[in-house]
Amino acid sequence: MNLQKLTKLKTEYKSIAIKSILLCVILILLFIIEFFVFWGFYGEGATASRISEIWYVEIILDYLPIFIIGGYLMSQIFSNFNEQKYTESKTNIITLVILIVVFFMRNEIQQLIF
Repeated sequence: MNLQKLTKLKTEYKSIAIKSILLCVILILLFIIEFFVFWGFYGEGATASRISEIWYVEIILDYLPIFIIGGYLMSQIFSNFNEQKYTESKTNIITLVILIVVFFMRNEIQQLIF
């Protein structure tokens, strides 16, 4: 299937909105769970501060939730595409793009809220 056929397919906007909101909430919950798990393992002392400054720990703490959500959406995209459910696949692609944009704008959003 080429890009022109994909753009001419029907788009389910309600499904995009519902999935985007639901997955944003799940993304926030994953960050909260990650914070409490790290705090449960290492506490709040100097050792935890040093561990959290290690480069790979920072990458895990910052990007693991979006990799989990993105991996889920990518698996849905590929399974729908293989089953020739192109409308659902397009819906998941648009949802993934929206979540990635929101994820990379999270610092700006935090500054607006707080």
